Amino acid sequence: MQYILNGMNQRVLLFVFALLIGAGIVVQLAPASLYADDAGIEVTKFSAESQFPDGIRFHIEARSNDEIDEIRVFFRLLGGSLGSAYRAVDFEPGTSVTGEATLLSGTGGKFIPPGTILRYSFEVRDKGGGLHRTGDQEMMYTDGRFDWETASSDLITVFYYDGDAEKAKGVLDAASQAMERMAPVLGLESSDPMRILTYSDYSDMLPAIPFRSQATREQLITEGLAFAEQRVLLVFNPGDSAKGTVAHEFTHLLVAQAAGRGHRQIPAWLNEGLAEYGNIDPGFSYDIALEFAVATGSLLPVVYMDVLPGDPEEVIIFYGQARSVVQFMVGRFGPAKMNELMAALRSGRNIDNALE
Repeated sequence: MQYILNGMNQRVLLFVFALLIGAGIVVQLAPASLYADDAGIEVTKFSAESQFPDGIRFHIEARSNDEIDEIRVFFRLLGGSLGSAYRAVDFEPGTSVTGEATLLSGTGGKFIPPGTILRYSFEVRDKGGGLHRTGDQEMMYTDGRFDWETASSDLITVFYYDGDAEKAKGVLDAASQAMERMAPVLGLESSDPMRILTYSDYSDMLPAIPFRSQATREQLITEGLAFAEQRVLLVFNPGDSAKGTVAHEFTHLLVAQAAGRGHRQIPAWLNEGLAEYGNIDPGFSYDIALEFAVATGSLLPVVYMDVLPGDPEEVIIFYGQARSVVQFMVGRFGPAKMNELMAALRSGRNIDNALE
């Protein structure tokens, strides 16, 4: 996350990076024999459909010689920590059935950012002991309010809906430059596909990000939000001013990939410091805040910088310090040592042991 202090009203703009969105509905239609098993169960149709912002709706149609009495849908959010899970499908038992199940996002369920890829399959059982499971399918949870276009380079895809291909290319270039700058620092030899979903109007983006209280909304503006596990970035993209935010938040995705299973224990000072190190268009506010803190003896002890402070003034100092510490680490010990740190975290070491 990235913050900027507004000198006029002393508010903090929370720059959180946002994710992208792709195509919404996957429907699988096939001859019955493709989904029939020896028990006589046939799945004639199944699908997963984005119901943004509420979640994902699963649909299935099946038939059997015996009465079908149980259907489950199994799913996994690719890149997420949830692992495989399932929902019971609602239907009226019979030899020919139609059923549905819903995976909620936000209120009543774990938040799912648009741009998330989901893998799913159905399992059908009948009273005669028959069991059939469909093959795995993939779909992308999407914000269906807009007609999305894409701009791609290697493993990065930018989604946009305002028709401004040049602005989308600017986002793609910023992410690509951050990748080029940070891959040697983080020890990344390859990357997973990453998706960036851009919104040209802030009110358009609000339904796509997690709910915050009214008081928080009045003080903070979310310019970008990175979902590291899903490898998705949501961005408010008004133009050139977004490039620094894109690079910062995209670096969070790279850090999470480099640290692997250890990314959840990375302290905020290291995570945000690396993100600022990868910022291709840094501003001056963090440097000014750091100089002020040094001059007034108000630096934050690093041992207390595992999480972001709550005070807006301290947040700006925090970012200045975090960037300065990471610049020192890389400048003094070289990228190879940061590579080793990421490898240690990836192997499961805690942050203290990894730093040693």
